[in-house]
Amino acid sequence: MAPIRHATHTRANMYGLARHAKHYERWAGLLATPLYRRVVADVAAAQLPGGAVVVDVGTGPGRVPMMIAERCPSLAVSGVDLSPEMITRATAGATRRAGGHPVGFQVADVVALPFDDQSIDLVVSSISMHHWDDPAAGLRDIVRVLRPGARAWIYDFRPMIRRAAPMTVGLDADSWTEIPLSSSFPLNPIGRLVLTRPS
Repeated sequence: MAPIRHATHTRANMYGLARHAKHYERWAGLLATPLYRRVVADVAAAQLPGGAVVVDVGTGPGRVPMMIAERCPSLAVSGVDLSPEMITRATAGATRRAGGHPVGFQVADVVALPFDDQSIDLVVSSISMHHWDDPAAGLRDIVRVLRPGARAWIYDFRPMIRRAAPMTVGLDADSWTEIPLSSSFPLNPIGRLVLTRPS
C-alpha cells in the first residue's frame, strides 16, 4: 500500500484557491468589499503619522493595501502572502490601482514575517487567519514586528476570533476581541482581534 501524502500548507493555500488568484480576486471582491472598506476606514481613523509602516498579512491579490494607499497616501504600505500566485497578481495590480502611491508585496509566511523586530506601526489582516497553519505562531510573529505602542487588527469570522483569543496569553501585547465589529449589525459574522504592544 502506498504511503499517504499530506500536502503542506493546505489551509494556507486555501485548499487550492491560492493557485487561482484571478478567480479568488473576483469572488473575494464581491463578498468581502464591505469588510475591506471597513479595514481601510479603520486605518484612516487611526490617523497614523506620515511615514508610518502598515502591513497587510495574508493580503491575497493585494486589494486592502492598495485601498489603504489610495486613502492614506502618506503611509508606507505593503502586503505579504504565502502564495506566489497571489503576490504576482498583487504586484501587477499595484501599478494600476494604487493611484501612483507605491505599495510593496512579498511572498512570506505569517510565522516568519520579513520585517525587523519592532519595525511596524500597524498590522492588519482580513479573513486570513483561519487559513494559517499555525495561528498561535503567526500571532507571536506579528507581535514581534510591532513597535512599542503599535497595534495589530486581525479581522476574521467570529469562531476563529474566539479560538484565537486564548492564543494571545503570554504574548508581549494587550489583547481584546470585538464581536461583532463596532458600528456593525449584530449578526455580522466578522469579528476583530486587537493586539497592542505596550509602549
